[in-house]
Amino acid sequence: MTSPCIHGFRTEECAACRSCPHGLVSSQCGRCIKAASTPAGRKALISAVRSYPSEQREGFEIFYEPALNGWRYRADESAPSVESYRSVFLARKAVDQLAAAATAGGSKRRG
Repeated sequence: MTSPCIHGFRTEECAACRSCPHGLVSSQCGRCIKAASTPAGRKALISAVRSYPSEQREGFEIFYEPALNGWRYRADESAPSVESYRSVFLARKAVDQLAAAATAGGSKRRG
């Protein structure tokens, strides 16, 4: 696994930090910006779907599902989540909220 950038994402997923084929930061490369601003360039960027590695967090697996064009999570051998998320950051946030709710519910004493 690669180390996160200063924004908290993997470098190849961060729009501000990833490098382009021209050897520059893609958010500041004039050729990449111009290519992405045309309809043909956007279509090429969308069709170039990569496979993203899944990751483990708080006992859940977070994975990318290309059919939904989004991120989902699942516990060990359970079914995937009903919701899908636009970014891995939002999926991590949902998993963190689930884990926090589980620990808060488990720590309450019954009286």
